[in-house]
Amino acid sequence: MKRQKHLMAGAVRRMILRQLSMAWERWQEVYQDLKFANRMGGGAIRRMLNRKLSMAWEKWQFTAAELARQQFLLQGAVNRILKRKMSMAWEKWQQVYQDLKFANRMGGGAIRRMLNRKLSMAFEKWQFWEQWQQVHAAEMAYQQQLIRRGLMRMIRAKLAAAMASWREQAADAKRAAHMAGGAIRRMLQRQLSMAWEKWQYEAAEMKRQQIMLQGAVNRMLKRQMSMAWEKWQAVYQDQKFAARMGGGAIRRMLNRKLSMAWEKWQFTQTAAGCRDGVPAEELARQQFLLQGAVNRILKRKMSMAWEKWQEVYQDLKFANRMGGGAIRRMLNRKLSMASNGSRSLLRWRTSRSFFSFEKWQFTAAEMAYQQRLLQGAVN
Repeated sequence: MKRQKHLMAGAVRRMILRQLSMAWERWQEVYQDLKFANRMGGGAIRRMLNRKLSMAWEKWQFTAAELARQQFLLQGAVNRILKRKMSMAWEKWQQVYQDLKFANRMGGGAIRRMLNRKLSMAFEKWQFWEQWQQVHAAEMAYQQQLIRRGLMRMIRAKLAAAMASWREQAADAKRAAHMAGGAIRRMLQRQLSMAWEKWQYEAAEMKRQQIMLQGAVNRMLKRQMSMAWEKWQAVYQDQKFAARMGGGAIRRMLNRKLSMAWEKWQFTQTAAGCRDGVPAEELARQQFLLQGAVNRILKRKMSMAWEKWQEVYQDLKFANRMGGGAIRRMLNRKLSMASNGSRSLLRWRTSRSFFSFEKWQFTAAEMAYQQRLLQGAVN
């Protein structure tokens, strides 16, 4: 009662002397801020003036804390050694307590579910219903998004085709600009590029040699272990091969009729792969070509548009490549003239061998085709 009267009187005085109370609280706040700033600033100034003493003090604090921690750990280890049975009993009690606590929690949960079975069933059903609704809503949203995208592509087919074409051309132009820029940078900074590639090669070679040397040193220092490891690898590979071969033979012996049926089926499938002396691969290729021709006839306008797009794309790609090559030749005219001279000389030297190689390829392909037809006829 007395405390309540005191609090009530204080509240009344603050209401009567509101301005004075606000000024007093403001002064207290400013005083605390100034006191904190003075303490922090004074500490920083003292550390700056006595820098070595401050560093020594912090070093001593760190060393003392580390020694105390090590002493605590050592004391605990010594106590466990001196009081081994008590330590084992304490750890056993902790383990049993944790097991009993877990069992009590699980058993209590099971008992509460049994006593409130209907409430538990209703809660689980509500959880399942909420999860199903979330999954169903996400699936519906995804399907609506797919339908919306498909309708927009159908309604604005030309815009979608133009966007796809623009993306592809932009990607090609970006890739070409990146490659051309890299080539130009290498040509402008040829010495730096050569030095960088030389360093990469030398670093990779040194790393490889270091790994090989380290492996050789390890094998020399641990020669017996290395020999045992290689012996184990050889024996393991031999046993694995023997087990695979023996297992296959044993399985064929145990399932002799099944093995005979499988081999007969394989032979039948191989024999059925040829019809009228023509291999199955040739029939599949002819069927694919015929199907393509039928699709072009049925979708003639789409086929013409696709071929037109391919032609325009190839022209743009060729023009882009030729324009980029012309710009690079203008920037590096002397290097281009030297490269053209070397290419002409190389083309003149290898023209006869190139024609001979093409003639050999044509003759070999024709002989292989005739041999395949003859084999089919014999079969």
